[in-house]
Amino acid sequence: MAVFGKIQSGLTRLYAKNRGGVTDTGEYSASGISRTVYWFHDESKRMGDYSPLGTLLMNEQAKEDFSEDVVDYVFLHEVGHDQMGFIGRALFWTFYLTFGLLFLAGIMALPRTLVVAFQFAPSTVMLPAYLIIGIGITIAAILPFVAVCWIDETLAELFAISKIGRSQYRSVLDEIKEESDAGLLHNIRLRIQYPPEPLILWIARKRGIGGQ
Repeated sequence: MAVFGKIQSGLTRLYAKNRGGVTDTGEYSASGISRTVYWFHDESKRMGDYSPLGTLLMNEQAKEDFSEDVVDYVFLHEVGHDQMGFIGRALFWTFYLTFGLLFLAGIMALPRTLVVAFQFAPSTVMLPAYLIIGIGITIAAILPFVAVCWIDETLAELFAISKIGRSQYRSVLDEIKEESDAGLLHNIRLRIQYPPEPLILWIARKRGIGGQ
């Protein structure tokens, strides 16, 4: 196990290179849960990450920009990704990478798809229908990727809510929104990857998670 731990740690540090590299490691605890966290520090809007290796990464910048409640929430959200278990995570990454490639292919092919639709439309009357079909093909490539992301992130959010409650969950999200100065592309990525807050809270209420 010691050898496996060293390999896991080394690969995590390698994975963290795209986050600016690991600056520190240590135990972090919230709501009675403790995990080893690999801290990185950069100016990105990414506050945390659950690596394919089953390890937790968190951005030190979050501790500078937000309250302890927000940092605890980020930690619990990332821990929530671990609830699937090894087989669940393996399946997730298989689907995530497969549908992710289809998503990128669909986006890259969209301009060409629209040009082809324009060229082969038999008349100007039929052009809107052909364009809708072309866009529909792209959306068909995007939806599976969005579905996989939303399922994974919903499970992580529900786990966090089960530990901090729905009231505090709303508070930390409000704080994050108030402090956020994210650009358009970042917000588009969030809308694709993360389900909307009202949907998360509706599921939590229906399942009786997090109290009031």
